[in-house]
Amino acid sequence: MNQSTQNQFNDILRQQGIQVGIKPIEGIPNEKCRLEEVERLGVLEKDFSVDSEYNSLTQLATITTGTQIGLINILGSNIQRCKMDFGFSADQSAMAQELPREISVCQYSLLIPKETLIIEDMFLDERTKNFQKLEAYSSLRFYAGSPLVTSKGYSIGTLCVLGTEPKKITHDQVEGLRMLGDLVVHSIENDFLKKQNNGRKEVAHFNQNESMVRHFSTSSILFADFVGFTKLVEKLEAGDLIETLTVFFKGFDRLAKKHNVTKVKTIGDCYMCVSGIPEQEKEHALNMCAFALDMLKFVEGINIQHEVLEKPIWKLRIGIHSGPLIANFQVGAFDVWGDSVNIAARMESSGEAGKVHISEKTADHLGSEASLIARGEVELKNKGCFRTFFIN
Repeated sequence: MNQSTQNQFNDILRQQGIQVGIKPIEGIPNEKCRLEEVERLGVLEKDFSVDSEYNSLTQLATITTGTQIGLINILGSNIQRCKMDFGFSADQSAMAQELPREISVCQYSLLIPKETLIIEDMFLDERTKNFQKLEAYSSLRFYAGSPLVTSKGYSIGTLCVLGTEPKKITHDQVEGLRMLGDLVVHSIENDFLKKQNNGRKEVAHFNQNESMVRHFSTSSILFADFVGFTKLVEKLEAGDLIETLTVFFKGFDRLAKKHNVTKVKTIGDCYMCVSGIPEQEKEHALNMCAFALDMLKFVEGINIQHEVLEKPIWKLRIGIHSGPLIANFQVGAFDVWGDSVNIAARMESSGEAGKVHISEKTADHLGSEASLIARGEVELKNKGCFRTFFIN
């Protein structure tokens, strides 16, 4: 249909959505910047069908999650355009090509733009229970959507899967969907670069000699500091204090290399590091937790020497959280930021000396075989309640 007819049809659908009680989302974070990113990449108008890679990724999303339907949806200011679908009939495909954003399930992903949105039963979830009253959604019960977050850190849409029955999916399936979403974004940005460079396909690679700010959809962040450091400062001479800290930090640096962990910086007695970037390897949480346990063993070894020499004992406290972040690579410098970094810092400050305190997100990455001690709900300053664990 032409755009004028499509606009009229969208208005009808919007009215139907209002009538059945569907509430459009409000207060989308960074919406202006997000829409600028959609426009910059030209994805609302882009034809995805010319590249079979998008079709393959959409099919893989359904195979990975064990669902019937897979979609690549781009979200504009008031519309959603389906750029690739798998598992739809011809009529369903035509219907899904453009919908008002106000009646799209994917709109809810914009409120948590860096986490996979999972709705196990759309008929029961408060956000989507009224969608069944619309013909387009009447047979759909399950939804999972991984946000398509660009290298600048803004969500332009989702790679989503749908099912006709209520469903639960595993952590590995969620991670698989996330990785496929990353590949969709990678293809979109490479297509954009190709267009900008007169047909030459230039893939962006990480180079430590170049400046780059980039979003990473998964990582693990660690903060560690010494409990009672202020009292140690009062007891020790400045030279002894600096010498001891240097021994600890150099030891941590060696252990970081062993476990494929990258040090970000030290601030006073605080040691901060990250794993999973830039390679985005699956084992980032496992590597980080193994590193943390080795840190404790290293401190314990130094303390044995201190006891013999009648020097003060140092007690290390460690916190770890896993999630997305923004990394800033500069020549000779490196830093990370984002909500995941702030939560990791809170995990450390709310932990206990001699223990590795991890969030539920990190625990999910470790799997069922990890030996953990549940701590229950912990209030993290300015972040709310989180389920947390100590590594046993």
